[in-house]
Amino acid sequence: MVVRSAVFLLLLAGCQQADVAADQATSPPAAELPKGDVSVAEGVVRQRLGNPQGLRFADAQRSASGGVPIICGAFEQGGQRHRYIVVGGEEAFIEPQMEAGEMDRAFGEFCGEAGRA
Repeated sequence: MVVRSAVFLLLLAGCQQADVAADQATSPPAAELPKGDVSVAEGVVRQRLGNPQGLRFADAQRSASGGVPIICGAFEQGGQRHRYIVVGGEEAFIEPQMEAGEMDRAFGEFCGEAGRA
């Protein structure tokens, strides 16, 4: 899990290395991202969790970094609420699969303060 978490932080850090002005010029505003991206993100999370029954998703937020779409949200499973981040519609980072405190840092940096637990 530490390796996966390190990959996550490197992937997202790489998205932010572009010059801020260039990033603003090339990144579409969150409102212009495809509407189906939340459904895709939820599907990626389901798949990474082994397609469990009874998942309920909430609080999805769209953003982008370096033109790469990022979906941040939460899901409830078995009465417990967890957060997730999906990058580029392919890579999912799921709170119970990360080291303690890593999701707080990632959400604060890439999803804004609204996503903090």
